[in-house]
Amino acid sequence: MNWRAVLTHRFVYVPLALVALVVAWNIHVALDADGVIEGTVRDAAGRPVAGADVIFFERNFVNYQEKFRARTDESGAYRFADMQVHVGQLEARVPDGRRSQRLQLRLWFRAQHTRAEPLVLAGAS
Repeated sequence: MNWRAVLTHRFVYVPLALVALVVAWNIHVALDADGVIEGTVRDAAGRPVAGADVIFFERNFVNYQEKFRARTDESGAYRFADMQVHVGQLEARVPDGRRSQRLQLRLWFRAQHTRAEPLVLAGAS
């Protein structure tokens, strides 16, 4: 029996490739499922905004509900930890009434470590 011909046959090779793909995906999920969502808040000119409230809205059956809040640091960065979600929205607000548009988050798996696009506040700064 020619083992090389057997192992390279498509009825053996394709299932083995699929098993390798599933194992690789599960390793990726295990290493990247810490539940961190992080990003930055900027004004219309691109400068970081300190002290902005970033709100995470979680989807329920009908609409989105506010679930978590974080505050930006002096570099405009925010971070949510232990997020066990895979769909939601982010919005930034500042005390003077300015807001960003809501950013839709759709993650590949629950608790995926994600770096979100910058939230840009509308209006004059």
